[in-house]
Amino acid sequence: MNRAEVVGINLLKREAKKPVARRIRERRPGERRPFSLGRDKAVIGILFLVFLLGFGGYYLKLDRTIRAKEKVLAKKKAELKKLERVYVRIRILEARKQELQRMVKVIETLSSGRDSVVKFFEKLEGALPENSWLSSFRLKGKEVQLVGYSLEDNGVADLMENLSHINEVSHCKLKYIKEVGLAGIRVKQFALMTFLR
Repeated sequence: MNRAEVVGINLLKREAKKPVARRIRERRPGERRPFSLGRDKAVIGILFLVFLLGFGGYYLKLDRTIRAKEKVLAKKKAELKKLERVYVRIRILEARKQELQRMVKVIETLSSGRDSVVKFFEKLEGALPENSWLSSFRLKGKEVQLVGYSLEDNGVADLMENLSHINEVSHCKLKYIKEVGLAGIRVKQFALMTFLR
């Protein structure tokens, strides 16, 4: 083609130009269609939007679940604080209860011991032989130390024999016996340890 023809072709009206027919090939069964960027972009975009919506929905559901669990956890922590206060009160009350029980045991011991001590001293008066008397006594728990004097030699032996017949006395032991002068008279001074039941 020469130059004049090319210029002439370009100057022709659009309708005069021959349309170039595109050849559309029919697909055969089982054949994949060729890659089309326009359609695939739309499908990929839609899939991406569906993925974003699904992920957003999952995130919102998870966020709601977490917030609900946090509320439950806050309630449980508040309950735990209340129960800790109650637990502390209970421990204080238990300590007081144990202290009171200990005091009750001491009082019971003292009262039961007092009963036997009182009965012992009531019966002690009848157990003293003639011409014997007590100058002092000391009570320590279930032990009673008796210090006294006797004008007769066998007065201490008689006293020990009489004490052994008192129900509240478990046994009696002689600590010492010695002869002393009292107001110009020779007497026997003695000390006995008496153990109560």
